[in-house]
Amino acid sequence: MQKNRISKNIIDIIYDSLLPVASGIFFTVWAVNLLNHPVMYFPVIAFPIIIIYYFSGSVFSGILTSISIVTGIIESLFFVELKTEIYILLFECLAILGVYLILEFYRRRYIYIEDKFLVECDDLNKKIAEKEFAISENKRVSNNLLGQIENFRKIGDILQTFHSSLNEKEIIHKSEHITFMLFSKGTWKLKKYDDSDEIASYIKQTSSPLIVANIKKDNRFENMHKSGKISIIAVPIKFNEIFWGILEGSSYNENFFSQENLQQLSMFSSVIATALNNFYLYKQLQSLAISDGLTGLYTNTYFKERLSEELNRSLNNKIPFSLGLLDVDGFKEVNDKYGHQAGDFVLRSIASILRLNFRESDFIARYGGEEFACMMLHTSSKEAYKILEKIRTFIEREDFFIPVESLLPVRLKITVSLGFVSLKSKAQVSQEEFLKNADEALYKAKRLGKNRVEEYI
Repeated sequence: MQKNRISKNIIDIIYDSLLPVASGIFFTVWAVNLLNHPVMYFPVIAFPIIIIYYFSGSVFSGILTSISIVTGIIESLFFVELKTEIYILLFECLAILGVYLILEFYRRRYIYIEDKFLVECDDLNKKIAEKEFAISENKRVSNNLLGQIENFRKIGDILQTFHSSLNEKEIIHKSEHITFMLFSKGTWKLKKYDDSDEIASYIKQTSSPLIVANIKKDNRFENMHKSGKISIIAVPIKFNEIFWGILEGSSYNENFFSQENLQQLSMFSSVIATALNNFYLYKQLQSLAISDGLTGLYTNTYFKERLSEELNRSLNNKIPFSLGLLDVDGFKEVNDKYGHQAGDFVLRSIASILRLNFRESDFIARYGGEEFACMMLHTSSKEAYKILEKIRTFIEREDFFIPVESLLPVRLKITVSLGFVSLKSKAQVSQEEFLKNADEALYKAKRLGKNRVEEYI
């Protein structure tokens, strides 16, 4: 369309420059010959002038045409003698005038149609441009949606991966690996909170994600100016209103991370928080499953499972091993006189004493009722006796202040009886037999007067 307009402008310039000359030549020829042969030369000269005018639209050609017609009419009235030639000349003038009017009508209609066509073309071009813009915008939105769908798919795969992860170290390792796969750039660390970490401390204080274009220009983290890192991005990891730590990305390039990366990382951090929360819930449930609700010590069932493992290990490796049982003396009288709440208080207090006096390597459990059991690993008969005697003496000297429905708690003295059995280096014994031997030693302590330690021989 633009090329057609340029071509038309060039043609108009050529016509406008040539028509005055051409019209002048026609008019001169017409003026010279009209007097001698008016009937013949008038239409021959007038018609080309009209045609030139029509195609050029020149004002000068139109003036010449008008002058030619007027002059032809005057000449027919005053200079032509024969009536027949006068009528013919007048008819020619009228015919030329008619042709001129017809041509002018169609010329104007052509210009109107051309202008209308140009306007419609411009409107069509605008609509085409709008449609092309809409198509490109739809493609952009479509690409964004496809990218988001891909991200959600990746996050779905991550959730599926984390579903089977119930180990904190495994979750940390997988999180760092998957974050790098998700962003395909930067160095990533999932870090448990440490108050010496400036980034973690700042995020815990502000409870907001963080993105730093150049940490060397950031006065909030002056101690990190020499760390070598330039760009930093980090989000908090929180679950159950507990600040666990941060997921941090870093790079040696400035302005490496974008706000879009920060949004994606914040979304991914909730996935990690869910995985960690599941791990801690599992750990808590596992602890509840193997822990006694009253005393917090291991349950009888779990104790027996561990006893089988430790007994076999000690037998196979010829390692010293001892098993002790403890029973609270006169516990029924405490329950009968002061109630079950007082009895529960006594059991909790003795459990605390056992935790304080046994070693970390020992394994303590509530064996049942008022009985407690302990596995003493790498412990010989003599060492076991010293440990149990120390515990017996400690409980005997301890004052137990029982809370009752009165202004002052009741002060009680509690004693315990203990029996134990040690693994002999050449003996082969089953778990049931080993437990039975320890129980016989405890029964012996009870029979011999209570408040004493007895070994199974």
